[in-house]
Amino acid sequence: MLRRLLVVSFAFVLAAGAGMIFLPIAALSDPATREAGSSLAMGALFWAEPDDVAAAFGYVLWAMGIAGCAAPLAIVALIGEIAGARAYTWYAGATALLAAAAPTILRAARGSSRLVEASPAEGRFTLLFFLAGALTGTIYWLIAMRGRDAREREMRSRELRG
Repeated sequence: MLRRLLVVSFAFVLAAGAGMIFLPIAALSDPATREAGSSLAMGALFWAEPDDVAAAFGYVLWAMGIAGCAAPLAIVALIGEIAGARAYTWYAGATALLAAAAPTILRAARGSSRLVEASPAEGRFTLLFFLAGALTGTIYWLIAMRGRDAREREMRSRELRG
């Protein structure tokens, strides 16, 4: 049990970290998201006090990483571990869909009436969040599920023999 907790924790940290590295690199490589992201960052920078500019920029990056990488993976991994799911499609697919839905969920949580109409830039960010979610889910599945079936078969065979 302790070994499983350590493996799952390690897989989560590594996968979320990889997603948080992937997201800004992918956003900067696409001209449309780079332009939209820079306008969002400039808005956050001018909104902040002059002493807090770096903190505001870091907060925007941190919020995007949590909403697009860590929170969807945490929800999917928790449900998957409780349910005993082992399928790649569960971990990669559900994490990707939940990450892609993050902008809409955040807009709904703020009470925005703009739930239906989304700009093309939001569609690009949704795609980036989807790809980041698929990446984090895949890395988590590769680390956390690798060898799990072999260990369980070995334990069952020991129980049957003993």
